[in-house]
Amino acid sequence: MSLLPSDLDLDLSELEGRSFTCDPSCGLCCLCQPEVLPHEVSWFKSNHPRRIVETKRPHRHIALTLKEGQGACTFLNASRRCEIYAQRPHYCRQFPFHLYLGKRVQVELDLSCRGVWYGGAEDALVEGGRMVQDNVDALRETLTETRAVYRDFEANCRDAGIYRPEETLRREVGRRIEMFTELPYLAHVLDLSAEDEEMSMPGTPAATLDAAELQRSAMEMGLESLAAEDVFSAPVYCDPKWRWNLFLVKGGSMRWAFLNDDGSLDAAGDIDPTKVKLLSPEGEGRSIFLSYLRMLNRRDSMMGYAAYLVDDYGYEDFLGNTYYGVMATTALDLLWRASLIAYLQGGRLDRAGMIEGIISYDMDRLDAPTIGAFL
Repeated sequence: MSLLPSDLDLDLSELEGRSFTCDPSCGLCCLCQPEVLPHEVSWFKSNHPRRIVETKRPHRHIALTLKEGQGACTFLNASRRCEIYAQRPHYCRQFPFHLYLGKRVQVELDLSCRGVWYGGAEDALVEGGRMVQDNVDALRETLTETRAVYRDFEANCRDAGIYRPEETLRREVGRRIEMFTELPYLAHVLDLSAEDEEMSMPGTPAATLDAAELQRSAMEMGLESLAAEDVFSAPVYCDPKWRWNLFLVKGGSMRWAFLNDDGSLDAAGDIDPTKVKLLSPEGEGRSIFLSYLRMLNRRDSMMGYAAYLVDDYGYEDFLGNTYYGVMATTALDLLWRASLIAYLQGGRLDRAGMIEGIISYDMDRLDAPTIGAFL
């Protein structure tokens, strides 16, 4: 770690105390169609020209092909082993790390990777530091660009009279984070964040709670976060049996299916989302839930998402209202997603249930838009 560049504003705190092991039974990362970087393209064109494709999302680039255009990477064999492991692209090597650049470089860890939760031989802090070292020139160059974007964003916020320092917002959320386990409190924060006046984090829950309305709102939010244009774009949850679960949403209905390596689907049944009861974390599940929220409150990409929303809506909403609302929305969305998994597995939001909820959710959280950049 001593070899890390001293001139780079770098945060590795999310990796501290974590170790992991990649379990070949999982293969979740092999569903994320990786971009092939320009310096990698020639090797694939020479050795596997039919296994790469030009794609236009989110920008025009070369990527590895998927089985039937929606399944696993074509280099994943029947034993869920990579056929080109030594030559796998940069983005495959980087998983489960995400290098986020805003005002600084922050290395975030994808908690949808099951191997992150149960320890192992790889020290996350060491591996994350190595990835920074391997990409230091690109990080310096990109950081210059993202800092300029953030300067413009903050200037626009000040001009509109909606700015508050990030440190203040994080501190205020941190002071009230214990209350995020209480559904009435989340409802109160969401109500206040939608007001025209600038809000402060409330010290108490709402005096009254319409439980049915909150249940409906959480369900609609959960269905919206699961909705996708096609199978390839749908969120995937790798369960303890290493099955790739898809929840295909159309309108108010939900179809549950298992995605096979070859891109085919096995129907698991239809789910009535109105039967998914919104649960609260209990026992050790509460500690897991709060630990995850504290981590999100430190993630620069989370702040970047709030900034994206402010910019997208034309600087009409206070930055604080937006950030507090994003944190409460995320907490409620996660609880509904975890409740869905618990509903299917016959469990509760205890330690195991809460971990499964985060595994099903964190990759989607990291995929949210931002004004910064993931390298």
